[in-house]
Amino acid sequence: MTIIKMHLKTTAYHLEKRIALSTIRSQFESYELIKREHSFLLYKITNDSYIYIKDYGSVVFINCTNGLINQIVSFLTKKKESSAVNYLPSEKYNITFSDTIEVDFGAIQIKELNDDIAHIIMLNLAQSVALMNYVNKTSDLHDKTLVYSKQLEKTGSFKLSKIQMRKFIGKTMNLKNNIAENLFVFDSPDVAWNTKDLSDLDYKLKDELDIIKRHQGIENSLNVIKENLDLFNDILQHKYSSMLEWIIIILILFEVVQVIVEKSI
Repeated sequence: MTIIKMHLKTTAYHLEKRIALSTIRSQFESYELIKREHSFLLYKITNDSYIYIKDYGSVVFINCTNGLINQIVSFLTKKKESSAVNYLPSEKYNITFSDTIEVDFGAIQIKELNDDIAHIIMLNLAQSVALMNYVNKTSDLHDKTLVYSKQLEKTGSFKLSKIQMRKFIGKTMNLKNNIAENLFVFDSPDVAWNTKDLSDLDYKLKDELDIIKRHQGIENSLNVIKENLDLFNDILQHKYSSMLEWIIIILILFEVVQVIVEKSI
């Protein structure tokens, strides 16, 4: 017999900054904290309403009102409620109920909603929306390096100073470090192995959200960007080395001319 319930809206946001969970706990005492570790907090608002906060900047809501979502995101971002969620990377899914577990584009079908199922859904969406943020930043860096690659192809040189080059390298390194620090583990939570249904749900979420492949794609893109920047840096170094050589040659010639003039006098 198919279980029929209303759809529950699930929304994940990435705040583009780390979240101090110790501060959150002291401010969220009015909500029931049902699960916690050093990297996340899971709150239960009602029987079918949850808030999940991940320390690397992801916040996920199941069946929460728009007012509560805006209030929480506004508090975490320190921005006005009316504009708190407008420009953040986000993922939205509808949770539906049936006698089978399925995950499809924009929909998660489960048999029932409990604390463990909510945890698995929200963890996967938290990872997915964080990856979306890193994909956006990586694409932005890649687009900028393409500009200089095209200049190099057309003119044989590019308009990039040493300071700009260092900034590019710094951004690339920081992005790689942030990904390594925040998303270095994509293992399933221990609770996923409690039952076959939980394991199936976790597997289907990871498969639908394409988490592992997207992470590998970001790493490959960053490696390509770094290779381009290394090449640009080598060209700049050669350019400045050549400039220094010419300066030295000109100085030597100047001294030679000066010596010849002095002798002729």
